[in-house]
Amino acid sequence: MAESKDKITVAYWASQGLAQATRFLLIYHKIDFEDKQYKLDQASDWFGRDKPTLNTDFPNLPYIQDGDVVITENLAVLQYAATKTGNKDLLGKSTFDTVKICQLYSFIGDMRTALVDLAKNKEYEKVRDEVLNSKIAPFLTKLSKNLGENEYLLGYLTWVDFWIFTQLDVVRRMNPEFLAKWPNLEKYHARFYNNEEIKAYRSSDKYLKFWGPPQILVWTGQEN
Repeated sequence: MAESKDKITVAYWASQGLAQATRFLLIYHKIDFEDKQYKLDQASDWFGRDKPTLNTDFPNLPYIQDGDVVITENLAVLQYAATKTGNKDLLGKSTFDTVKICQLYSFIGDMRTALVDLAKNKEYEKVRDEVLNSKIAPFLTKLSKNLGENEYLLGYLTWVDFWIFTQLDVVRRMNPEFLAKWPNLEKYHARFYNNEEIKAYRSSDKYLKFWGPPQILVWTGQEN
């Protein structure tokens, strides 16, 4: 990954969480960045030190910093990261496409909320398959229908594909066989999972093994 004179910073807690899609987007496009991580057991580094002085009216995690520019809120962070690639199509080729990208972001965001609730469940192992079938499967069925035979959700690569891939990967890790019910989604997931840049990142010591922290989640998504 080439060094950039103006290296950007992506900041989040020391887990994959909301920031992982942005990390994947930048890594896929070979954009070097500083991956700034805050530890929960040293949360004052964020709440007491950096948050009050962050150069924005809306301090929050994740954030992306590019020189004097600081962008917070995950949707905006992903959009800004997309602008750094030089590929304008990532933001949508038309007004309608740009709106649909945001629609898909919110739709999969609702699915992610259900995944977080499941991961917090004290009886996770007992209820996992029931919840996947009752709450997650309806999202995947609609997503599969929307994807159809396309390689990407809008028929071409956009920033929301990285958000969707990241959430599908959580589903895969919860139950490695579950995505097979939707062959086009399984193939879609594999297209990113097997990307050379993403594979190299996942096998490096920079890759965070936890989806979320054990202080909060029962199922942390820890990978070997």
